Amino acid sequence: MIKTKEWLMIRNLYNQGLSKSEIGRQLGIHRETVSKNLDKENIPKYVRKRKDESILDKYKNYINDRLERYNLSAEKLFYEIKKRGYLGSYPTVSNYVREVKNTLKKKAVLRFETLSGEQAQVDWGYCGEIYDKEQEKTVKVNCFVMVLGYSRMMYVEFFTDQQMSSFLKGHNNAFEYFGGYTKEILYDNLKSVVIKRMLKASNSEYNKKFLDCAGYYGFKPVLCRPYRPQTKGKVENGVKYVKNNFYAGEEFSSVSEINEKRKDWLDKVNNRIHATTKEKPFDRLKKENLISICNKVPYDLSEIIYRKVQTDCRVCFRSNFYSVPFKYAGKEISLKISENNIQIYYRNEIIAEHTLSKDRNKDIIIEEHFSGLKELGLVSLNSFKNNIKKEDSYPEVEIRDLSFYQEIY
Repeated sequence: MIKTKEWLMIRNLYNQGLSKSEIGRQLGIHRETVSKNLDKENIPKYVRKRKDESILDKYKNYINDRLERYNLSAEKLFYEIKKRGYLGSYPTVSNYVREVKNTLKKKAVLRFETLSGEQAQVDWGYCGEIYDKEQEKTVKVNCFVMVLGYSRMMYVEFFTDQQMSSFLKGHNNAFEYFGGYTKEILYDNLKSVVIKRMLKASNSEYNKKFLDCAGYYGFKPVLCRPYRPQTKGKVENGVKYVKNNFYAGEEFSSVSEINEKRKDWLDKVNNRIHATTKEKPFDRLKKENLISICNKVPYDLSEIIYRKVQTDCRVCFRSNFYSVPFKYAGKEISLKISENNIQIYYRNEIIAEHTLSKDRNKDIIIEEHFSGLKELGLVSLNSFKNNIKKEDSYPEVEIRDLSFYQEIY
């Protein structure tokens, strides 16, 4: 088949009066070719011949299914289908895998343009270190970010760590700020969410405390597909925006100051025209159809730990000692730890309550806990300790001189 340029020359030379044979000689083509192309009124189009059935065709469904579930390399898939009988070349597989992955990327972008009330995205961002004048020490600054998928409403809060208590507190405060929460929330492979991540999300081992929070509110946690960063692009862009447009270039004296200033910044950000939706997030929030938190108490963030009361009627927690009524010496109790308070329970009954000390090696004593000792005929705490049954006491350790052990060896 001749090219477009040759077709134009044939018609041009023929219009100049040259014969078909002469045109053929000048262009180096057969006279019949000249005749056929003079009969064509339109520029000839090249039509690729249909290829015969590809040797890869019967393996394409297998490759598609594998790539839908996992982000596998072409090399791995090549060896997998070879075991199934594929006799073709590696480049054929590689080219096809590239096409499928490009298609999946486009689908992922469409898939995560969520409906109202459907999904939110959460992630942590690390902002560096500052000297906190209130705490009188250098602390790390981490930003908790939640973005609603439909409205693009953003919530940000800063913490000195990325621990579970901070993570769940961020959820509570974000839900309060939005006035509700979505049906599902998308997470990366955060330790606060998933302890052991498997290729198939349903096989992953989730953090029990986090699942308890999700169950309390009733939202569905969703894990990002590995190696697919575009699936959580909204919150990743949100974290970058916080770092570049709020935090960078500013001087802060404490984390509490950062959190105070981010309130006005959040109101400003959520009132701007969003580049993607072309609407203000606050306006779209009215159509977000969130699950309301009205009349719902925030999830209890208290930490529950278990201890045995010492013979001196004290309980040790974070290098401090808290008193309990003397009758519970040697008993197993539970401590419910909140941000500024510690409650002590015995068999689901609260027996003592203290303000949580932020110092170390302190004795926090309530004298009333020992007020009944005299009624028992025990004039002091030491005499009370001596009267506690041996099975409730810690064993005494005999103190020996080091020379004793040297004689043994």
